[in-house]
Amino acid sequence: MYRLLLALLLLPVLINAQKNSTIKGVVFDTLSKKGLSYATVSLVNAKDSTLINFTRADSNGVFILKQVKKGNFLLSTSYVGFASLWQSISVTDERDLNLGKVILTDLAHSSEVTVNAKRPPVVINGDTLEFNAENFKTPPNAVAEDLLKRMPGVTVDGDGTIRVNGQKVNRVFVNGKDFFNGDPKMATKNLDADAIDKVQVFDKKSDRSEFTGVDDGNSEKAINLKLKKDRDNAVFGRVGAGVGTNERYDAQSNINKFKGDKQISFIGMGNNVNKQGFSLSDVMNFTGEMRNGMRNGGGINIRTNMDDAGGGLPVTGLGQNQQGVATTLAGGLNYNNVFNKKKTEINGSFTVSDVDLNTIRTSEKQYLFPGNNFNTEASAVSRKKVQQQRLNLSINHKIDSFTSLKITPAITFQKQQYTSNRQTVSATSAKLLMNDGFNNSTTNSEGLAFSNDFILRKKFRKKGRTFSFSGNINLNNSDQDGTLNTKNTFYTNGISPKDSIFNQIYTTDATTNSFGGNITYTEPINKRSLIELSAFYNTTIGKNNRSTLDFNNTTGKYDKFNNSLSNNFNNNYNYEGGSINYRANIKKLSLSTGASLQVASLTSSNLSNNTIIKQSFTDVLPNASLGYKFTSSKNLNFNYTTGTQQPSTSQLQPITNISDPLNIIDGNPNLRRSYSHNLTLNFFSANFAKKNNLFAFASYMVTQNAIVYADDFSANGVRSSKPINANGTTYFFSNINYGFPLKFLNIRAELSMGANVTKNIAFVNGAENIINNTSLSPTLRLSYFKDKVIDIQTSANLRINRATYTLQPQLNNNFLTQVYQTEVTNYLPWGLILNNNLNYSINTGRGDGFNTDIPFWNTSIAKGFMKNKRLEAKFSVFDVLNRNIGINRNVNQNYIEDLSYNVLQRYFLLSFTFRLHKAGGSTTGGVTLRTINTN
Repeated sequence: MYRLLLALLLLPVLINAQKNSTIKGVVFDTLSKKGLSYATVSLVNAKDSTLINFTRADSNGVFILKQVKKGNFLLSTSYVGFASLWQSISVTDERDLNLGKVILTDLAHSSEVTVNAKRPPVVINGDTLEFNAENFKTPPNAVAEDLLKRMPGVTVDGDGTIRVNGQKVNRVFVNGKDFFNGDPKMATKNLDADAIDKVQVFDKKSDRSEFTGVDDGNSEKAINLKLKKDRDNAVFGRVGAGVGTNERYDAQSNINKFKGDKQISFIGMGNNVNKQGFSLSDVMNFTGEMRNGMRNGGGINIRTNMDDAGGGLPVTGLGQNQQGVATTLAGGLNYNNVFNKKKTEINGSFTVSDVDLNTIRTSEKQYLFPGNNFNTEASAVSRKKVQQQRLNLSINHKIDSFTSLKITPAITFQKQQYTSNRQTVSATSAKLLMNDGFNNSTTNSEGLAFSNDFILRKKFRKKGRTFSFSGNINLNNSDQDGTLNTKNTFYTNGISPKDSIFNQIYTTDATTNSFGGNITYTEPINKRSLIELSAFYNTTIGKNNRSTLDFNNTTGKYDKFNNSLSNNFNNNYNYEGGSINYRANIKKLSLSTGASLQVASLTSSNLSNNTIIKQSFTDVLPNASLGYKFTSSKNLNFNYTTGTQQPSTSQLQPITNISDPLNIIDGNPNLRRSYSHNLTLNFFSANFAKKNNLFAFASYMVTQNAIVYADDFSANGVRSSKPINANGTTYFFSNINYGFPLKFLNIRAELSMGANVTKNIAFVNGAENIINNTSLSPTLRLSYFKDKVIDIQTSANLRINRATYTLQPQLNNNFLTQVYQTEVTNYLPWGLILNNNLNYSINTGRGDGFNTDIPFWNTSIAKGFMKNKRLEAKFSVFDVLNRNIGINRNVNQNYIEDLSYNVLQRYFLLSFTFRLHKAGGSTTGGVTLRTINTN
């Protein structure tokens, strides 16, 4: 039924398919009497200037526009330094149209040029692609994200991630400035599409390349949203609110005031529908164990995580599969300005959030080891409340034309409350009871983190000769108190011999401070290469004091000091060294090679039992990169990096943590640091004329002395874990993406294939268990836009997973997830806009009760009122079929877990949104057009 619905939604696309015409010509400069190579040619609808197609001329100025339907159009031809030309074109039959020479006038050699106000829809200038927003029509109350979806080569994933020709966009600027600390979704999900004048897509070079003037081959795709001039010295934005059934509500606001270089933006929201307009910073580590270790050298670490303690927080979107239901109150303020005759630039943002997440979870685990197979069923109800305030500042001051100073302080305060009630029962494969019990816990935490990075840079008159000094300070303090009440009964042959009971309170005070500095000097060898010398020093000082008191049945108080669960740790970690690197650009080739010498030392002290652990390492960390730029839109890059990670304090200390009787954790004072090698290769090619792109990426990593876990399981299901070192863990990831137009259907298509292969090592009851996990993820995406009629975006994705275990090959398993998604927007008479979003998931290969088919359907209908439709009323239905459920599968070193959890289910919502600024006026202006038709 759902596949039939999918086909019906695509029917309008097939109906609109037809044989079309071709337009060709040559862009010509009469002064030089030659074709203008790589000029930009755009075709727009004559009625409303909506972009139909665009291309670039070849090296001789020849251009071809294919698959042009019947109708009246405007042809825009532009070239840097020349006056843009507009021509009126009428296509009335299926014959090809040859325009001959399209003549442009050189602005530098003519005094009779009249500059028209009508701008070309697309301008390509070097590596920058610029779209003029008036040529991409969006519905009333659309945001920047909706505008980007309509631009050639730009796709927006369901979570809001933006890709241009297959490449992920990591930075989004507003008028060339950071917006809320560079979070891309803050701009694209909140700024009105109506406020945007231009969208500029470009490759942002690394800070190092921009500073030294030598391209290091490292760049990232970026977008700059240039706002309309009428937004200067004006207040604009939107406010909206909605109420619904099941006590659901959703309110949001975005208010902006821009005046030249001064920008002030406010974003606020309140809802209980799992909606976030921006990303929360990482939840601070309140365990006080500094368990993430110390990482340096630029490597990537693979770890086998212990059990999740309570689920995460929602960060973006309407989250069909978000675990639990969250109530969110959040707001943010962003400020940009320049001072001191534009020598000092300041960017600041302040965000506050209060997220209250309620989660209900059930799980079935099948443990995997010889001679002791058993299953564990668990159910848990938890509540996590996180309050956070974060202030970010960036101060960039140009001392003179050669010297600059940048300071980026940030401070975060976080308060967390967590409550969990969990019940478990374990039994053998023969249904013989092994253990059962409950675990009830509460946690109250507060944390304060401060960081400050600064960099002083100086260029010399000789290009490539530079000096820089950078430093960082990180201060982190967290306090925690909590309660633990557990009872677990252990059985032998189904008979209960003993109980394990904990009833205790605890407090933890943890502090982690780090300081570091780096000095770098570059000296040019010639115009295209340089040598880079650097020296660095970093130190981290950590303290952790945990006190645990057991309940005293005699006194009725928590006054029995628990030595085994109380401790006082100090931890000092230092690393220092230097590096030498060679960087060069040789025509289309960029290369870099070098190495760092790093000396690291670790001292970990347990003041409770006078135990001291000392370790030291000396490592050589080589690196290399090679990039070849075939053209401005075709390149190949290779990178090799190495890195180390030291074990954390809790992993090193020989202390047994028995707070969870079913999962006992020991430290290992003999644990060594891990050393990783990482290879990456990526290829990118885009053809603007043919509107196709190819992006391929592959990464391989191998780790020596990887930190893995050795587990011993007792006959009644108790796990004792200890971190150890092992060689041979590997990780491979690759993805290939190909985007292209189906011009005869006016569809944009995108094919991709992702592959992920990991090899982890674990030890179970002394035996090595090699875990191989392979996943393939082929995806097809199609998009179709017919202005003021229908918008369609559809995709099909398969997620094929296979896990194998050397200890028990009979437990190797395969599972498959199919996801089909379609979003259709219909523009109906009377200004009605109907939106339908269908997500259909099919799961196979899982445990009983977890092989589900989930049709998830959202729908809404909206209508605009008032002048320029500034007021919009919308009626929405979430989960129309009331079939939304949450399931997941986790593959761990010891078990396969099928998990189910509560999610949002059907509700109805009526909302109103009001835009605070009148839409900007048209910039078409007066233009003299040449008329051409095919008669």
